[in-house]
This record gives sequence, C-alpha cells and structure tokens, in this order.
Amino acid sequence: MINLSNRPKMEEVYPFIEASIKEGGQFVLYPRGTSMNPTIYEGKDCVVLTELKEPKQYDIVLYKRLSGQFVLHRIMKVKNGNYTMCGDNQYIFEKGIKRDQILAVVEEIRKDDGRIFDKNKIYADGKCFHSSFKKKLQRIRHYLRRIIKGEKN
Repeated sequence: MINLSNRPKMEEVYPFIEASIKEGGQFVLYPRGTSMNPTIYEGKDCVVLTELKEPKQYDIVLYKRLSGQFVLHRIMKVKNGNYTMCGDNQYIFEKGIKRDQILAVVEEIRKDDGRIFDKNKIYADGKCFHSSFKKKLQRIRHYLRRIIKGEKN
C-alpha cells in the first residue's frame, strides 16, 4: 500500500512526466481517485505512461482539462478532432477534449499483486460504454476474468 499523505500534486510532477516521455522514455504514476476502478485502484496500482502517437478509441490517456485539472480516463469516441472521455467507474461522458489536451497514454497497468496488464488486455467495467455494447462487454468481461484467473476453455 502506498502512503498517500505526502504525495506531490500533478502540477509539480507533470514537468518530469513530460521530460521523460518526450525523450522516448516512460513514467510510472500512481493515480489518485476512483474514476478508473476496477481497472486502476488508488494506492495499489500504478500505470506506465508513454508518449502518445495517435490517440484511438479505448486508449487510457492522461489529459488536462481547461480548468487545469489532470485526468486519467478512457477515450470512448473520436470524431472530427474531438475526443469523448469517461472513467471506467463513471457513466457521464466528457465531450470536447482536443488532441493538444492529451498528454500521454497508459502503456501498461501494474497491479498491486505483481500482475502487469498490457493496455490491450485491461478489464473495463463497462458502465461508461453505450448500452448497445452491453452484451458484447459482458462476454469480453467473462473472457478476461477467465484469462486473469488462469482458467482453460
């Protein structure tokens, strides 16, 4: 468990993130908040951030709102240069995010028990997806749970 009491603010950390990823490196971040549960848990899991080439649907990205707040959410939709975002533990979409607000992409998620999830094998709760995807997401969720638990077909 990570001690959360004396962690720096994102405004202080972001220059280090930017410097690391602009040179082709990575930055390990322990996100705060519950918006990405159950994919990412505060104080337990960390994410590896890398430079974002071309953001695409379902990537988890670090972006900065116009208010200055840093957010780690999933891209739900890309249309006409606008991005729609949502946390896995949320149901309200945030629309109108621009490409220049997106700062980095999550390359992998490191769980507190040592497991490493590749960005393409992450569990998504499905609450923030459109209802038309619900059945498909349930099948994917079941399949991913079986993979995580090591069950055979």
